[in-house]
Amino acid sequence: MTRGIFPALRAALAEPRSAPPPPSGVPAAVLIPLFDLDGDLHLLYTTRSTALPQHAGQVAFPGGRHAPDRDPSLLATALRETHEEIGLRAADVDVLGALDPIRTFSSNFAITPFVARVPHPFALRLDPREVHDAFALPLRVLADPATSVTETWTIAGQATPVTAYRHDGHVIWGATQRITASLLDLIAALAADQD
Repeated sequence: MTRGIFPALRAALAEPRSAPPPPSGVPAAVLIPLFDLDGDLHLLYTTRSTALPQHAGQVAFPGGRHAPDRDPSLLATALRETHEEIGLRAADVDVLGALDPIRTFSSNFAITPFVARVPHPFALRLDPREVHDAFALPLRVLADPATSVTETWTIAGQATPVTAYRHDGHVIWGATQRITASLLDLIAALAADQD
């Protein structure tokens, strides 16, 4: 699956898309760390600290709010936040391109996700103020229909249908689930083209 997928992803993400206009909201960016381990593609996730004011304890990609005084671009935001949160330097990251932006519903962030090939193994340096832990999941596990569930959760007092990935005690939902699903769809389409 991994042979040729990184160049194919770079080419696909560089193509102009007729996407809807970016969502309104507070500009933010995340890095989607993707790496090859023994012929399997993996995604690296973090679990946010429970002390954070927003999205505490949730599974996320490294990233955060755009800081215009420090970041010349949203990509710079994703790279800066990734270095701060998990110790991965921009020089060690091969950015392949951006997926379409999405909006978080509760916190009103407009998130631009940047897909990046990252080294493995890599000694992560987690910032405990922001990150509780980090873990990786193979794409084949995430793409398994048994991993994806739709459940009814009570959010802000209302019954809400939520689609999530559940595996090995991890629950990936919300914006991170939607970003993951978007990337999985793209990789599945590219893999089908390579067959």
